[in-house]
Amino acid sequence: MLHRSKEKTLLYPIAVFQVELEEQIRKKEPGFFIFIDVDNFKSYNDTYGHNNGDLCLKHFAKAIQECFPEGSILGRYGGDGFVVYLKDVTKESVYIYMEKFQKMIADLTLATGEQVHLSASAGGAAFPEQGEDFISLCRSADAALYNVKQNGKAAFKMK
Repeated sequence: MLHRSKEKTLLYPIAVFQVELEEQIRKKEPGFFIFIDVDNFKSYNDTYGHNNGDLCLKHFAKAIQECFPEGSILGRYGGDGFVVYLKDVTKESVYIYMEKFQKMIADLTLATGEQVHLSASAGGAAFPEQGEDFISLCRSADAALYNVKQNGKAAFKMK
């Protein structure tokens, strides 16, 4: 059963995320690493301004904190990139969480009252099958993300 934490999970800077992930990896329990990128962020920023770009990133961060299950490791990779590590879930549930996430971020109301549509591209990698450490999981998930971006964006794919 998919569940949501009543309290927000922390969104770590990438260095802290890496330490938390490596600690989890040492336990040798399977999990899923996900790279999430805001689609068309540069054009969004250019069209609506940097203040609204910041609002967009905050909207994504809030959705990440509310969407993924308690115990997930969440981080900001930098720029418009986010990372998530899910543990104690099935591959099928990862796809369900990502579908829910897309719905949560889809609509944003700007300070002007204008409605904008947002989407994300994401790539995932399974531990340990597709990466046995932070770097190899990043590479595998990034390859899957690149594939999504080359094929229309607004989707999630596992390596």
